[in-house]
Amino acid sequence: MSKNRNHPVSCEGDALAPAGERGGVSRRALLKGTLAAAGAGIAGAVAARAQIVGVMPGGGTVPYRRPLGSLDYLDRNEYLHNMEIISYTPGVTFSAGEPLMNMFARGKQRLIPGTGGWLDISEPRKPVVIETPTRARGCVAYNTNLKKWIAMGSAGAPITGSRPEFPHGQYHPEERARATGYTGLRGIRTWDVTDPRNPELLQEYSIGKTGKGTHMNWYDGGKYAYLSAGWDDTFFFENTQRVFGSGLMIVDLTDPANIKEVSKFWIPGQRKGEEAEYMKYWWAGDNSSWNGSHCAASVPRRVEDGARYAPGEFGHYGFVVYDFADITKPKLAAQLQWSHETPGGIPYHTLYPIHPSPSHPQLNNMVIGIPEPIQADCREPVRFPRMIDMSDPYNPRIVGLFPKPQAPKNAPYADFCFARGRLGTHNCQPWLAPGESRPEFFACAWFVAGIRVHDLTDPTQPKEVAWFVPGHSGDIEDYDSWRRGTSENAQVEWDRNLIWLSTHAGTYCLSTPFLGKPILEPRAIERWTAPHCNVGWDDATPKAFYFGRGLSRLAK
Repeated sequence: MSKNRNHPVSCEGDALAPAGERGGVSRRALLKGTLAAAGAGIAGAVAARAQIVGVMPGGGTVPYRRPLGSLDYLDRNEYLHNMEIISYTPGVTFSAGEPLMNMFARGKQRLIPGTGGWLDISEPRKPVVIETPTRARGCVAYNTNLKKWIAMGSAGAPITGSRPEFPHGQYHPEERARATGYTGLRGIRTWDVTDPRNPELLQEYSIGKTGKGTHMNWYDGGKYAYLSAGWDDTFFFENTQRVFGSGLMIVDLTDPANIKEVSKFWIPGQRKGEEAEYMKYWWAGDNSSWNGSHCAASVPRRVEDGARYAPGEFGHYGFVVYDFADITKPKLAAQLQWSHETPGGIPYHTLYPIHPSPSHPQLNNMVIGIPEPIQADCREPVRFPRMIDMSDPYNPRIVGLFPKPQAPKNAPYADFCFARGRLGTHNCQPWLAPGESRPEFFACAWFVAGIRVHDLTDPTQPKEVAWFVPGHSGDIEDYDSWRRGTSENAQVEWDRNLIWLSTHAGTYCLSTPFLGKPILEPRAIERWTAPHCNVGWDDATPKAFYFGRGLSRLAK
């Protein structure tokens, strides 16, 4: 592990080596002796020291310099290709938190966690906010056994973002103290949202008094919840955005008011005392890589229904495949590290398992690895989503990469790196959504590049078919108001052919011919994308969908 991890850093981007370890010679040596002797001393000292610490002690670290061609203002224009704006509601946003399961529905009413409570999207032209006394957020799913809607949200220490006053985030003592001094809940909260206007808090479940807490968890209404969890302060972390790393924790949510721990998992090298394992990785000590999980396991078929393998992500440790043969002792079937990986950012922000379909067998067993940038203005290497084939859970393969979004021809910048804000993916379409998903269709928010729609028919070459870039909100003098770009969260309704986009300024309802003609009237949901989530969720919902088998056959 890097010996320089907790030492001060400069605001120019280069980590400062500890006193006595920096290259060069002292002022006293420069003043001693003749100029020639000093010159010889400098050369000798530098050359000798370079054999140990390298040419530039500390190196030039992320965040890099801002590109010279970037704008000095925020572009307020909108850009549209093969999409139509159905409605825009300023000042109203929806959040994701754990974005892969985030919709409540009853009859013709559809709600997603939003500003001040819920965002009611039943009327696509007029979404409205339903304020609630308690804001429930996170994964939203129907629990068949309890016959209740349950929301499960993450809780943890604040991030230590990179910004002008603290460009190196957690490596500034003030920022680090803000996270380590956090005294709130580290864990998860569960609510009964069967009455969405009056969420009932069921439990605040603590996973530990120190550490990160949880973020980007998975709960689809089944027995288990999968948490990206840092349960104590033995998890160390490289990236500027956090102080502590995370592993995987599995909890039993049979009773969401009485949560029980099932198991924990981490990769050797993540925790204090495991430095020998950690130093085997090329990025160890770079102060920018994501040496921990960001999202939990993505479990497209429930373990309690007989599933064994599930995809997961561990940042720079790579894409992993979990083996849940014994849920109390998770292990890895595979760990895939891409040979072209780069420092900085999050190689996998979210994993999206594509729903299998007879119409597109080439996409069965495909998973989309969705990264997230951390630094604005491309001040770190830019990376793009990956198509991963896990047909063989012991040998997953990256088979395709998404293309880089191109700047609109009439934009005042030649590249999105110049548009001010993060360039890269964030939250994509939810895995659990109304209707039957189209496996070849994929929509995702790309921060400053807006929302992009891709055709995945050929998984080796995803093809961009539509996009929308909203006007950039914020004030150029207020870094936090624009650093994330324009677009955060995406939502797709398969049964109404609608796309929702949440920005910092408001919510858009969009359509594209590639998805189909939009349906703009309220409609009751007939089925959800995941077959096992179609059991008894609503009186009007067919009860024969369960992995393609009727309930009578399932009992045999």
